[in-house]
Amino acid sequence: MCGGTASRMQAGVEKPLMKVSGVAMIEHVISALAGSNKFGRIVAAVSPNTPRTKEFLKSKGIEIIDTAGEDYPHDLSELLRKLRPEKVLVVPADVPLLDAQVISDIIGAVSSKREPAVSIVLEKEFVENIGAKPSVVFGRYCHSGITVFDTARAAGETVQERYVVTNRMEIALNVNTKEELELAEKLLVQRA
Repeated sequence: MCGGTASRMQAGVEKPLMKVSGVAMIEHVISALAGSNKFGRIVAAVSPNTPRTKEFLKSKGIEIIDTAGEDYPHDLSELLRKLRPEKVLVVPADVPLLDAQVISDIIGAVSSKREPAVSIVLEKEFVENIGAKPSVVFGRYCHSGITVFDTARAAGETVQERYVVTNRMEIALNVNTKEELELAEKLLVQRA
C-alpha cells in the first residue's frame, strides 16, 4: 500500500520514496517481499497522491494497481476486490525495517489458516520502548499494518479478522513523522 498523502511528514517528497540509509522506503519493503521467495507476484497499490512513486515502481518492473486515493480503508477494499480470489499479504510502504525473514515467519504463522483476515499486531508497550509512536491502537495492542487476506472469504466492507501478536522490531516502526524517519535510520544502522 503506497497511495497515502503523507500529510504528517511535510517533506515535499512522497513518503514511499523517502530514503532510509540511502534507499527509498518502498524499496526496503519490496526487497523484503522478493527476498522471502513466498509470492507469485508483488503488486503496489498507488493513487493520484503518489504519481512519482507509481513511475518509480514501474521503472523497477513492479506491477501497479491504481486506487482512488480517498483513504486507506477505501483503497484497501478497492485493491482486495481487484485481487479476488487470491490470498494477499498487505504491507504498508512505510516499514523500512522489514526483512525477508520476518515476512517468512509471518507467512509461516498464518499460511495454514483458512480465515478471511489475519492481522499482525504488536504490544503497544513494545512499540513505545523502541521509541516509536503506535498509529492504530486498540487496548494494549497496536496494528503493524500487515494483514493476510483470503479474498475469496473476505466479502463486504467489514471483515472478521484474527490477530497474531508478533513483537518484532522490524515491523514495529511505521514511519509517519520526521522523527520516526530519523529513528528508522538509527535502527537500520544499529542492525547492520
